[in-house]
Amino acid sequence: MTRSSSRRATTAWSTLVGISLLVGCATPGHETLGKEAYRSLFAGVIAKSLDQHQGNNVCLPAFYVGPTDSDTVEVNVDLDFKSAQNPVGRRAQLDALASVGLVTGTESTRPAVTNAGKPQRIVSYQKTDLGRTFAAGNTFSFCYGRASLDRVVKWKGPAIIGEYQAAFVYYTVKTEVVAPWAKSPAVIAAFPTLAAIVHGDKPKERQVAIDLSSEGWDIAEYSKLLQLE
Repeated sequence: MTRSSSRRATTAWSTLVGISLLVGCATPGHETLGKEAYRSLFAGVIAKSLDQHQGNNVCLPAFYVGPTDSDTVEVNVDLDFKSAQNPVGRRAQLDALASVGLVTGTESTRPAVTNAGKPQRIVSYQKTDLGRTFAAGNTFSFCYGRASLDRVVKWKGPAIIGEYQAAFVYYTVKTEVVAPWAKSPAVIAAFPTLAAIVHGDKPKERQVAIDLSSEGWDIAEYSKLLQLE
């Protein structure tokens, strides 16, 4: 997971955890639905949200490019640290995308900015025309498949706080891999979450917060950040 997606995920998960802790603190006097009625309600909300995406709606994690959108992302080779979230590193991921024609990479050096005195080794990656056709809007992320709701597995809540209601819903999706590049061994190795989808393994459970507003039940905005990564 990249720095931007990690930051977004941390914020979103903090909010979702807060909601889950509130579940069970329902205020007496509110009308509640039966189990199957809630299942149908939540399934409709999730299906509608997935259908609102045009074209491919399952995407790779976005690469951080700074405060503004860009067609270019840079990697400092000497600072490209691996982590539990990204065990291969950003350069390996972008090189995999370059191998299937979504980006091109250009290496250069810059003056040193540390006491070590060594020049910085920078690789700049830019979207190709092919990459732009799979890009998620103006972000440096690429969408490879189309998902629809498989089933609602379970949920917590709804929690009721005054007039506010929210539920923490677990569900799975059916994904059709439509982009040939997503099946490339190099891309699968760089983005391990692709393997289960490409190989048709059991789909992972996803989670969203669904809340009730004046417009009815909908997926909470902060929860949409995690819906399809």
